[in-house]
Amino acid sequence: MTGAQSERELTAAARAFDHGDVDYAAQIEEDPPPPAETEPMVMRGVRLPVELDRRVRAAAERAGIPFSTLIREWIELGLTEAEDDRTIPLAALRRAIAHATQSIRAA
Repeated sequence: MTGAQSERELTAAARAFDHGDVDYAAQIEEDPPPPAETEPMVMRGVRLPVELDRRVRAAAERAGIPFSTLIREWIELGLTEAEDDRTIPLAALRRAIAHATQSIRAA
């Protein structure tokens, strides 16, 4: 939409309003947005050394997932290990195994 087109549409809407041609009872049929598939998230600031940040971003890129997703999964895996809890998402486990395999091959 161009600026001129926006201006014309705005002018037409203002004229319709002035002339009483606006039907407030008319409702736009729209589906509500889909429900969130994840639980609410909170932001946490974490300071990382430059080299560690580079390695984590490279690992996320190799895994084909966002940096923040990888960090969340690693935190979850670490807590699972610390709590001796055996329930973790299968996708997180697969990525951890793939990452460990890549780390061994790189060594």
